[in-house]
Amino acid sequence: MTTTAETKWRALIAAQERSGQSVRKFAAARGFAAGTLYWWRSRLRERGTNLVPVAVIDNSGAAGASARAGFELQLDEVTVRVPAGFDEDDLRRLLRALRC
Repeated sequence: MTTTAETKWRALIAAQERSGQSVRKFAAARGFAAGTLYWWRSRLRERGTNLVPVAVIDNSGAAGASARAGFELQLDEVTVRVPAGFDEDDLRRLLRALRC
């Protein structure tokens, strides 16, 4: 189960990685110690949480976009298209297989 604090720190870690700033500069600009960000990053990794960069692309105006829209995951050279109404257990199995 993800807590509100975990959600907040995941977002901050991702924002720091996208920013191109050092952890020290990023943290200082937001009023917290760099060590706090390092601690949360370590804690989330210990819990088995892999942080990866995510890009959200708005394709709502693309040809064929409709209520049937699902989502697409790009993992290195592999693209996984997941339709609306997908079975979550099937997706978990697929992602586990791709991690090997």
